[in-house]
Amino acid sequence: MPKLFGTNILGILLGALAMWLFGSLWYGGIMNEAWLEVNNMTKEMAEAKLQETGMAKSLIGGFLLSLLSTIGLSYVLQQSGASLLATCAKICAIIAALVVLPIMGYSVLHEGYPVKGLMIDFTYVFIGFILAGAVMSFFRGKDAIDPT
Repeated sequence: MPKLFGTNILGILLGALAMWLFGSLWYGGIMNEAWLEVNNMTKEMAEAKLQETGMAKSLIGGFLLSLLSTIGLSYVLQQSGASLLATCAKICAIIAALVVLPIMGYSVLHEGYPVKGLMIDFTYVFIGFILAGAVMSFFRGKDAIDPT
């Protein structure tokens, strides 16, 4: 199977799927009530908004965003030469913490988004990136960098 940035395309797709499924679990179950509260929404309001957007558009759009993130992570993993599970997961966690978190922080600083909402959203990204990196590590070949 062809590779993109040193990762088998199946690995990228499965990494994106892992991130997307975790997002469904995170926002649809684990943090659903807290996320609704932070955004001053009821379940009925959220369902109406989803109805307005369309379930298919929401699901497909969410997967495409996960896929784009995973492709970007694959590029960084290729540039770093990482292929071991722990190394790939660590690099993806660092990207989340040092790139994504500061960008997400602008919504708190300039738009008044609650810090609790940032924590909910960032935790999803952090864990989702680690999952994607871990999955992709199995599709990056046998050459590995030293994890130390």
